[in-house]
Amino acid sequence: MDDLLKTPLFEFHTLNKSKLINFAGWSMPFSYEGTLKEHDLVRSEAGFFDVSHMGRIHIDINEINKVNNLICSDLVNLETNKALYTIFTSEMGTALDDVIFWKFDSNLVLICNASNRNKITEHLQNNDISFEDVTLETCLIAIQGPKVIEHFTNFIDIPNKFYCNKNDKYIYARTGYTGEDGLEVMFDNKYLEDFLSILENNNIKPCGLGARDTLRLEASLPLYGFELTDNITPVEANLKWVITNKDKYLGKEIIDNQINTENHKFLKKFLIDSKNIARTGTEVISGDVNGKVTSGNYSPILKKSIGFALFDSKPKTDLIEFDIRGNLVKGEIINKRFLS
Repeated sequence: MDDLLKTPLFEFHTLNKSKLINFAGWSMPFSYEGTLKEHDLVRSEAGFFDVSHMGRIHIDINEINKVNNLICSDLVNLETNKALYTIFTSEMGTALDDVIFWKFDSNLVLICNASNRNKITEHLQNNDISFEDVTLETCLIAIQGPKVIEHFTNFIDIPNKFYCNKNDKYIYARTGYTGEDGLEVMFDNKYLEDFLSILENNNIKPCGLGARDTLRLEASLPLYGFELTDNITPVEANLKWVITNKDKYLGKEIIDNQINTENHKFLKKFLIDSKNIARTGTEVISGDVNGKVTSGNYSPILKKSIGFALFDSKPKTDLIEFDIRGNLVKGEIINKRFLS
């Protein structure tokens, strides 16, 4: 693991005896005290995640129209100090990456997936967009859970949900990837010890990528490389709600055609009323429509197995069957979020 990239919190992870794994070329904590315990901590109180492996890119506000040509959402007309979840699309309408923008008066902060940072920076360069990649000079920490805001009310000016703000030390947004309330805070590496002291003084404990994955799955949130890929469009990923860009952008014609014809793959959420877990790659059928599981795991809250499956076309029935280690296991498609 010596050749892996390390975040500024690497020493913290090792001192706290986290289980480290290779994630997108970074040495990252999978867990500290166990995924289930960390999952429950975020659902009931508060926990924090080191997400400094994710790309952080500053773009001058004057480049906003060029950026808007590359994404399927309307960034130009977005309110200032708002966060935007969107997707960089290819000429074929498929997802290059799903990202978050924080929009300020003078600049945009682009947060992209760690595995796609080089792809996105090259994409910006190829489209003559000036930017500054500050990933290695900064930290990004996600504090998530129902008690997060009360811990930080006296520390920073709390924005409304999906809004962003900044002060002389921190750039932050009331966003996250767990289905819980919380904050994502970005700052220069020199402020790390001060920020860790704030977390420790408020008894906010660290959580690993294992809990982050089960939390995002319960929250019905996609993960790039699984529910979104270079071969899957936002329409196919059941993310039509992010397609708000009325102007021309890469892949718009293909995406519009998929919306109008429904001639495309379909991503569906599923539930299995047992502990049988349909893992990534598990084959599934709905009538005569074939599909494969993109993500699947056991939900600690629902006490059932849940996941996403990508079908070749629109499923014929909500009753589905999985081939799990040679056994047919029944499940059902659900058309609402796993957690309300």
